[in-house]
Amino acid sequence: MQESQDNKKPEEKSGKPAAVKKQTSTVKNQAWKPLYILTAAVMLLLVAGGVYLYRQADINRQMALQAQQKSESLEALQADISRQFTQLDGVISRLASEQDALKRSLAELQQQQPQGNEDWALAEVEYLLIIASHRLLLEKDVNTALSAMEAASARLQAMSGPDLIPLREQITADINRLRSVNTVDTVGLAIYLADMIDRADELPIKKPDAVLQDDSAAADKSASAGTESGWRHVLGVFWRELKSLVVIKKSGEIRQALLLPDEEYYLVQNLRLELENARLAVLRHDTENLHTSISLLLDWLKRYYDTSDAAVVNIMDTLEQMETLELQPELPDISSSLETLRAYMRQE
Repeated sequence: MQESQDNKKPEEKSGKPAAVKKQTSTVKNQAWKPLYILTAAVMLLLVAGGVYLYRQADINRQMALQAQQKSESLEALQADISRQFTQLDGVISRLASEQDALKRSLAELQQQQPQGNEDWALAEVEYLLIIASHRLLLEKDVNTALSAMEAASARLQAMSGPDLIPLREQITADINRLRSVNTVDTVGLAIYLADMIDRADELPIKKPDAVLQDDSAAADKSASAGTESGWRHVLGVFWRELKSLVVIKKSGEIRQALLLPDEEYYLVQNLRLELENARLAVLRHDTENLHTSISLLLDWLKRYYDTSDAAVVNIMDTLEQMETLELQPELPDISSSLETLRAYMRQE
């Protein structure tokens, strides 16, 4: 009987109904549900914060590594710059020492040179007079010598002092002597002769007198052909051909073209060769050969070319003027100016 009482359900022992107890349990579960949600939210926030902190730590670590690399690069660059500055300091020091050595050398040279503007001017005048003497004696260059003398005179004109008057007078006298020399423009003559060589084949050639004489002789022969016998006619023709091949010249006579005048090509080539000889004589200042060539050219032009043509007449007039030229005129002695200058410099 006792066991039956003990085996009763708890609900019956507590004295409360089962429905009330179930309702109480449901209320308790609904009270804990917000707490569960809040706990889950906190956990999510903690996880997100951990991930964020981890990423931020990684970013900070990378930035620190980059900063360290940049710092190392900057230190290497600073070390390189310091090394270059050290090298530059050495170069500057060496250049400064070399500059000091150059200054000392320049000072020594200045001490060795003649002092004063007048001494420098006299040295310049002496140099110009030496140039004038050398150009005149060695190169026969009158124009350059005259220019050097005039420059020396202008340099002395800028200097004052009555002691320089005799020197200036001597230089002026030598300048006047140079101006009195009849100089020839050899370059211009050579250019003119070269142009004549190019135009030699354009000159009109007249019919030679020998050809005219042969024509008249042929007419006479045809007229007298009926009276002469055949063998006499053959002998006459042979004798005339033989005389045309043999030319007798007197001693000292100007040489003439070796080719027959009717051969125009060879005549033009001979004319060109003689013009080239005249041009070479001009460049070599050979007056004798120039005159010989011009005489031969004038003789050829008068014999074989049309002297009524304006171009031929112009060339003949020019050649006649060139025949009177002296390519090596007598040169004055200008050494007195240099001797007078050196005598004045020794007196100082």
